[in-house]
Amino acid sequence: MQAFLVDSSIYIFRSYFTLPEKWRSSVTGHPTNAVYGFTQFMLDFLIKKQPKYMFCAFDESLHSGFRHQLCDDYKSNRELPNEELAFQLNACRQLCRVLGVSQMASDKYEADDLIGSMTCVAKDAGVQPVIISRDKDLLQLIDDDTLYWDLGKAQPKVQRQIEKELDIGCGQMADYLALVGDQSDSIVGVSGIGAKTARQLLNYFPNVEAILDHLDQLQDLPIRGAKKLATRLSGCTDQIKLSKTLATIVKDVPDMPILNEISWVGVQVQAFELFAQEMGFGDVFDGRIASLKQRPDLMHSGMIEPGRETA
Repeated sequence: MQAFLVDSSIYIFRSYFTLPEKWRSSVTGHPTNAVYGFTQFMLDFLIKKQPKYMFCAFDESLHSGFRHQLCDDYKSNRELPNEELAFQLNACRQLCRVLGVSQMASDKYEADDLIGSMTCVAKDAGVQPVIISRDKDLLQLIDDDTLYWDLGKAQPKVQRQIEKELDIGCGQMADYLALVGDQSDSIVGVSGIGAKTARQLLNYFPNVEAILDHLDQLQDLPIRGAKKLATRLSGCTDQIKLSKTLATIVKDVPDMPILNEISWVGVQVQAFELFAQEMGFGDVFDGRIASLKQRPDLMHSGMIEPGRETA
């Protein structure tokens, strides 16, 4: 049994930047191209896998998460979503509810943290997590019991395959980023240490803490520029530790769903039809919806009201 954990933003932004603004909300007039692409992605996945367990993680912590409290510069290169994008991100969460797929966001923790924590929930329940993303940061979560799936590129990968490509252990990913930095997240690396040197160091030591504890041994390693490594590293010990903290995915976010709460419960057909009309999609997805597991429509039970989002 597997639990599919989706890094939603990857697939939303892919559509946002690649699809034309061909569709618009009938209520607000906002473009819905990202919602269209994410709807297509979700329906295709549900049809193909008919999952028992599925969870979509969303980001709401840009500039408000706990990492920003630790470092003002963290993700300072990221702009908050404008009104049109914020509308589409919210609509994608609404889509998950209509499709009967568990979804979650936090103003303190990032989507990666939600996936990391849900990975632990699944494993504790004896279910294999499958992380669906193309974000390298999530590779640190991969182990003997967890798969990584860059959907559309290849089949799910096991730890052995990924580590062969990385030339470091999956569990060393945060250490690697602490050394080389991560420009996309404004995480500072160590000046003069590039990807090759970082990998070599992590082939000799399990983590950055061990490297910092053995600075006197670095000059003897068969690494180009080894004699200067201790000097480079000793001058930025605090920075390295902070960078690792910023890059490390949290695995114990409080109030996570239990496994049964991420069971796929089936599609609410009438609610989806209403959603599709409001997003300007018409009936283009009706055929795919008809082929999916369905649950009794809830609009008339008071749980869903036409034109309004559920909590």
